[in-house]
Amino acid sequence: MSNFSSGGFFSNLFSSLFGKSDAEADKKRQLKNIAKSLSKSKYNKFYKYGGNEALPSIAKFFYEIYKAIYPAQSMFHQIQNKEILKNLVIDYSTPDNIKEIEESLSEEKIIQMSKQIPLQNLKDQVPQRVSEYADYFNLEKITEVDNLYKQLMGFRDFCTFDYYFFIKKFNKTLKEGSFLNAPAFEKINAEYILDDLKDFMAIAWALPLDADWTNLFKLLKAYKGKEPVQLVVWKKILTRLGSIKSSRTFEMMIKLISANPAITVEPNNLSSNIIEPHLDQLKHQTEETVNKLVQKATSEKTNDISKQLFGESEVMMLPNYNESLNSIFERKGIITFNNCAALSYLKNFLIEVVKKDIREYYDLVIVRGQWESQSLCAPFSDGYNSLLMISDKITVFDKELAEDGPIGIKIKTLLPKTERDNGAKNIISRLVNDANTDAYTYIVESTRNLITMGKIIKSLVDDIAKQKPQIISNWNELSRYSDIPMSEFNVSLYKKIYLFTSLIKTCLVQQEITHEQE
Repeated sequence: MSNFSSGGFFSNLFSSLFGKSDAEADKKRQLKNIAKSLSKSKYNKFYKYGGNEALPSIAKFFYEIYKAIYPAQSMFHQIQNKEILKNLVIDYSTPDNIKEIEESLSEEKIIQMSKQIPLQNLKDQVPQRVSEYADYFNLEKITEVDNLYKQLMGFRDFCTFDYYFFIKKFNKTLKEGSFLNAPAFEKINAEYILDDLKDFMAIAWALPLDADWTNLFKLLKAYKGKEPVQLVVWKKILTRLGSIKSSRTFEMMIKLISANPAITVEPNNLSSNIIEPHLDQLKHQTEETVNKLVQKATSEKTNDISKQLFGESEVMMLPNYNESLNSIFERKGIITFNNCAALSYLKNFLIEVVKKDIREYYDLVIVRGQWESQSLCAPFSDGYNSLLMISDKITVFDKELAEDGPIGIKIKTLLPKTERDNGAKNIISRLVNDANTDAYTYIVESTRNLITMGKIIKSLVDDIAKQKPQIISNWNELSRYSDIPMSEFNVSLYKKIYLFTSLIKTCLVQQEITHEQE
């Protein structure tokens, strides 16, 4: 018995033969119904379906709008930057006492403040003023300002629509911006205005037609000294637009002109969130200004301490753990060497002070001194030996980063591959991070040892001043082995250690600020 189904076969056959023609017929029926509806509209003089013609009445409609908004169009053509319009709305919406707070947060004003108050006070006061300014913009105020900006952007988009280009299609002799005599318009093929009509609808139907526009026109008058369009004229335009929108005249025209009953045009989405980005920008800008001032002050302080500690001669940076590769790392999105200055200062201090002055002091005070107790002698000795070991470790550490060192070779080999290989980038970042960690460990451990040694020397400064010393009993004997009096030696060494720890602290603060800015 056959499995052939006559019903299924003929159904598929009729569908394949007549389905397409049925869809076309349905489309034509829809278009005719749309044309019939348009013919009953009060704006039926805009378009003739029979010849697919745009009629002079629609050109006249656009010409009247063009004539009314032309001064506003000229104004907006002179304002190409949206930031100007944003600032205009915010400034108009902000009372004078709040404006004064914002003005005090400009870069110029903050720099002036930095000359009048300590930087620490500045770091506290600036965020307080930012917070005070931001507090004014509660939810209600933010909504009010954002809505005003939304109106302004809608008005700008409407006024800057190319009316002249649209109207000139109906009268080729029309001159831009000339309104002395009412021009005569001719009917044209409606396809010539299809895209223009879509663009106009997207702009016009995005306008809040029922909104109160009084505040916006006060803003424009405050900005220009007069209304670029009279409010009463604008309200008439809105009324006409509302009438056309409710009649769906343009929607029907677009469907008929394009011969597509399903086509739709979505209104533009007007961006209106301006206060929150404004507050974020103000916060970022003030933080950046304060950080620059702090960084400048710390840099000056670093240079000053360095000169006191090492003299006028330039402090030598480490040959390999330095900032020479940082610009390349930054460009490739790799973390940078970030303890270079502090580690270089440490290495210089270990060479110039620890291996010379402190070594001489150690040989005198620790080796020859007669200590009443080992409670201070042993920690000093441990700290000194630890510093010598760290000095050797830094030398090895830096050599490993050289181009021919084990880590340096890896970095040099992997760098060219980072553009196409994230794995290479990750390996370099890990190597750099490990180097930074090691450098930081050397810095912290050395500084901790020096602080301990500095405290012991401070005790010895006090001890030698006593008539009967209680820590070391043979100060007079030790002085015979020193080129300078031991009291001066104690003070000089304590000062150098104090300067160095201050220098390292300043370097780390500066590094922290740089990291925050990145």
